[in-house]
Amino acid sequence: MDELNNRVQHLELVEQLVDFVVNQDFDSLPAAAVEAAEIFLMDTIAVGIAGTTYDATDKALKAAQSWGENGNVRVVGRPEIKLSRTSAAFVNGIQTHALEWDGLHEPSVVIALCAPVSAMMAEIDTQKISGKALITALVIAVEVAVFFGGDSTASPRFFRPSAAGVMGATMAMAHLRKFDKNQTMHALGLAYSQTSGTMQAHWEGSMALPMQIGVAARTAHMSVDMVAAGMTGPVDIIGGRFGYFQLFETGGDVQSLLNALGKPYKMTEMAHKPYPAGRATQATLTMIRDIQQEHSFSVADIKQIDIYIPPLVLLLVGRPPNADMTPSYARLCLRFVAPLLLIDGDIDPRRYSAEAFTDEAIVELGKKINLLHDGNPDKNALGPQRMELLLTNGTVLHASCTDPLGSPENPLSKVQREDKVKRCFSLGLPNMDADSYIQTCQQLANLNDCSVLLDHVSGL
Repeated sequence: MDELNNRVQHLELVEQLVDFVVNQDFDSLPAAAVEAAEIFLMDTIAVGIAGTTYDATDKALKAAQSWGENGNVRVVGRPEIKLSRTSAAFVNGIQTHALEWDGLHEPSVVIALCAPVSAMMAEIDTQKISGKALITALVIAVEVAVFFGGDSTASPRFFRPSAAGVMGATMAMAHLRKFDKNQTMHALGLAYSQTSGTMQAHWEGSMALPMQIGVAARTAHMSVDMVAAGMTGPVDIIGGRFGYFQLFETGGDVQSLLNALGKPYKMTEMAHKPYPAGRATQATLTMIRDIQQEHSFSVADIKQIDIYIPPLVLLLVGRPPNADMTPSYARLCLRFVAPLLLIDGDIDPRRYSAEAFTDEAIVELGKKINLLHDGNPDKNALGPQRMELLLTNGTVLHASCTDPLGSPENPLSKVQREDKVKRCFSLGLPNMDADSYIQTCQQLANLNDCSVLLDHVSGL
């Protein structure tokens, strides 16, 4: 009897989440959530364009083309390329996370945008989708992804952008397909049955890291396609014996997460990454920017840098640099990206190269950086962080950062957001009109057919 009662209670959890998804409509969304959706959709697609500069994405495209799936779906940042809908989602996903430039929900440490946006960009070339529908789907996706990744008390073992991201992406797709409650519930279960992505790829800096996002975006399409074909999935996937919060995330209060859906909408809490590097590096990069703006010194004047960071930051980006590291590894290596910013004054994604990895100035400056545990007991905290920079003349410069540049409390300005988009275009689509794309994104809610977005970022 106890097992039966538990199952009933667990199913109520699933129903509460699915009810939230199917009951969403554009007119009920607050203006702040709509504006944030337009801003972060613009950013995420642009980052996917820049992602074409990483050679891992060319390899992924080659693999997708070898699968023999014919299609007419355009791929973000790839003029003249057309694939099947699932393969386009796959390539979009890899490109979107390839440079570690995509935004995230800071409180939950969930990169909640890349899988859903990648999946939806493959959908808008196959059915007419309005801007209002796309915005609503994206808001749903972020809410669901944050729910699945947002309240663990343990350090991550699975890669939340793919594991939680696929759940959000699938719910976005269910909305775009106009699924009813029963169909939506089974789409969620089928997505859960295919959930994948571990932190090992992150740990090694493997090309499999962005690949996991591609798989998540493709899986969202596969899940709703299977439901449309009449397949069903497991239902008790939240609190069940082998449910998500038994296998993937542990220690959180699931009911509190459900009660917090839309209160506020998590889309309004999203953060930009101003630099193409792991989010765990962004507070340090913000401190470097602030110190360089406030004080006059040269790199040659630096004797030592002590950076005090929480345990999650040490786990994610405390890795040692080496001459043979991959670009994915380097983007997650604080003792590489910090010297790069100090020396260059910015971070160009093309600098993640063998030449830079052996650059004597970068290597030597990296050796002067000490990464120190700050005593924070929170296993999921990215901050606050603080820095002490010792100059050769004995001067000690101090900086601290609770809210990195790009966070909701320290947001990018409109000019900074648009400059980032233009920079992404200059890297991946230098002959396309970034200004027209920006204008279209700012009028997203008024679009009758969102396929125009692909006109801007893939060609006609």
